[in-house]
Amino acid sequence: MASYQAVCIAALIHLVLGISVSPWPPKDTCSPAPKVGAWIFTFAILLLVADVRMCPKGYTHVPYIIQVLGETVGSLIIIEFSTSVVWCALESVTHQLTRLLLLYWGMNGDTYLALEYWILLIPTTAVASTFLYIMIKAIIPY
Repeated sequence: MASYQAVCIAALIHLVLGISVSPWPPKDTCSPAPKVGAWIFTFAILLLVADVRMCPKGYTHVPYIIQVLGETVGSLIIIEFSTSVVWCALESVTHQLTRLLLLYWGMNGDTYLALEYWILLIPTTAVASTFLYIMIKAIIPY
């Protein structure tokens, strides 16, 4: 189980400061959707990272600050990969599917473009919330 200090530091770097330290930087944006879904997805990944044991039991003799530093780097790698690759792909698929369905069902293209940001709020938030629900049930069973 990663220390909560390491997970909080990684969350601070990624969410609050917005610093991307990944070697696979995302394109400009994955879709024009609001960032609410990405934040919910990142919170689910933070739950996963907090549950993963990053330092093997044989390395408990290493000073605590080095353990926290290693866990922070590991947490950042997992968070960056998940948000840059996994969430970007999910968001792009959700965006394309929503656009195709609404235009197929007869929505005017100009209306869709005018409301695209707000239309994408619901499906991306639903996908991220579903992932968060699954993570909560898997990590914090009742």
